[in-house]
Amino acid sequence: MPRRTDSFGYGVSIPTTSARATEAAIEIWGDDPDDLAFVHSAFASTFLPYRNPPDGARDYHRTNGRASLVVSAGHLMTPDGEMVLQGIPYGAKPRLLMTHMCTEAVRLRSPVVPIGDSMSAFMRSLGFKVTGGKHGTIGRFKDQLNRLAASRLQLGFNFGDHTTTVNTQLVDRFDVWFPRDPGQRVLWPSEIVLSDKFYGHLKDHALPLDPRALKALQHNARALDIYTWLAHRLPRVKKRGGDRVSWAALHGQFGGEMHDRSRFRRDFKKALFLAMTVYRDARVEQVDGGVLLKASRAAVKVRTAPAVLGGSGRAKKGL
Repeated sequence: MPRRTDSFGYGVSIPTTSARATEAAIEIWGDDPDDLAFVHSAFASTFLPYRNPPDGARDYHRTNGRASLVVSAGHLMTPDGEMVLQGIPYGAKPRLLMTHMCTEAVRLRSPVVPIGDSMSAFMRSLGFKVTGGKHGTIGRFKDQLNRLAASRLQLGFNFGDHTTTVNTQLVDRFDVWFPRDPGQRVLWPSEIVLSDKFYGHLKDHALPLDPRALKALQHNARALDIYTWLAHRLPRVKKRGGDRVSWAALHGQFGGEMHDRSRFRRDFKKALFLAMTVYRDARVEQVDGGVLLKASRAAVKVRTAPAVLGGSGRAKKGL
């Protein structure tokens, strides 16, 4: 395994997730993946809370520099014909689900994403046992899928002399068929239809990722966010000396609901260690006041999403 160029001096215990990351790294450093995973590059800047918001919370606000985001909870119809408010998606599972939906949209070249059988296969590919019941893995994934499908996003940008607000949602339609026998297992929705706006932007902004890295980081939402961020950011570093990112900026992006800056630094370093373990060419160093990002090879060989989806490959404004 080649030498790394990081220098962190953790002084803290690395979580057990590192064992999975180390095992994945052996395979990742040996060869490229057979298939790629994809996510919209807009989510390389994070967009969901790490913990479950308080009961009754309708909105989740984040501001990072000149950009602000609001994730709002939405409603879904139940078998009883009632529109029921869902919670705000949080944690690692909706991030993995979002990647799954984007990957399937890229693979099928369609905004219509089948969920039933493909979701069970996806869970197995991540190493989750597919179990039913209220407390089974299917139920927990479905809860986060419901939250994600019902949610709405608002993005605000302050350009100094003017501001822009973008309203969007990920999913246009969410079809669920319920069994007549209430004793049957929990069923997945049959399909999800991504919104035209989101799918249209995905054609030009699909970020390729290594699915083996996602599997290794599946229980650590912050490490997933950092890996995605690095996969997007590092190949785009242009300065010879690299790009410095302050601790204040890192906290704004990855701090979530954590107000203790010292604790955040410790947790960020752990998560960064894990993300770099499965990103073989990542070049990141700790410096006074933050971290230094150096130009690095892509996390996976570049097979661009626009070519896969038939998009133009040109950057567009919006989402």
